[in-house]
Amino acid sequence: MQMKKWYAIQTYAGSELKVKEDLNDRVRKRGLEKDVESFQVDGEETFFLVPVEEVITSRSRRGAGTEYRIPYEYDLIAKPNERIQRGEVIARKAPLHMESDACVTDIEPLQRAIIEMTNRNEEVYLIPVDKRIRRDIRVGEKIRNGVPLTSDSDEQFVVANKGKIVLRDKVRRITFEYPGGKEKTRLAPEKSLTKLRKGMQLKQGDLLEGEDQIVSRASGLLKVKEYKDKRVVTIQRIEKRRLFPGYVFGRMGLDEEAMMALIDGMKGAVRYVGSRFKPVPIEGPEMKIIKRKAGLLEIPVSSGEPKIEVDFSVGEVVEIVEGPFADFTGEVKKIDKDAEEVTVMVKIFGRETPVQLGFDGIEKL
Repeated sequence: MQMKKWYAIQTYAGSELKVKEDLNDRVRKRGLEKDVESFQVDGEETFFLVPVEEVITSRSRRGAGTEYRIPYEYDLIAKPNERIQRGEVIARKAPLHMESDACVTDIEPLQRAIIEMTNRNEEVYLIPVDKRIRRDIRVGEKIRNGVPLTSDSDEQFVVANKGKIVLRDKVRRITFEYPGGKEKTRLAPEKSLTKLRKGMQLKQGDLLEGEDQIVSRASGLLKVKEYKDKRVVTIQRIEKRRLFPGYVFGRMGLDEEAMMALIDGMKGAVRYVGSRFKPVPIEGPEMKIIKRKAGLLEIPVSSGEPKIEVDFSVGEVVEIVEGPFADFTGEVKKIDKDAEEVTVMVKIFGRETPVQLGFDGIEKL
């Protein structure tokens, strides 16, 4: 057996994982396990390495399933700045029981639309069920002030301030009469409300609303921001990026003929780095990364959090999309990756004013 040395195998960028699996299959089928070093990566054995790093980009913060509105009556189950998997519970609202005896005197079914303004405060619209909400009033869509919510353009239900639609659901406004004649009303989501009818007598401890959970539709790093009306939870998707696009690495003790036979006829224009016809071992500073991934060198201790990347740079002109300066444009003056904040210079009354925003508060023009 020859001494094992590191080799780099070149292929098309994007084909690395397929080539790695094909190489693994050939090693096993040809009985070369003793001549090619194996490694444990994510709990699985592999003979070849495709080093990757975890990053969070600006793109990772947007898209379906990345942002969740959490009302304050919900308990936050997931922990901020920790990873969460798709299907795990973010927040939970405990079952609600009657605090005392009461009679249901009225039940009014309603449609609810909540508009989040640029300052993150909310406006709630309660619309009778006999009115039809327009088809283009959808959660996640931006909406201008002056836009009617109903098909008949009823002036009672015209958007007062521009913003974004964050919730559309069905609710019931319930009126309770308590001993002594005192009345109270409560707005309850239809999906979690128990069956009630007008004139129904409820006793203390009776279930009024069942448990409700908000479940993550994506996997990633969980971030939480507190606002007046709610928490906003963002799931930042963690992307895996090739450290060396187009390369697969292995540590082999094969002779030259066996090494060339290992890649012969493999799809992906596969060849060894150094020479087209003769494998040449590789060394150099890049090998530190490969050896760390292989567990042969100690990895310097870090926070363990994914690397933060942004797709804008200092000096670039961007648009502000939230807060009192929404719709203004300005030049990026400073980027703080640790705090995930950016300073944008906005011209107000002819003078430049620095505005601090989160990364999700700006967009490229």
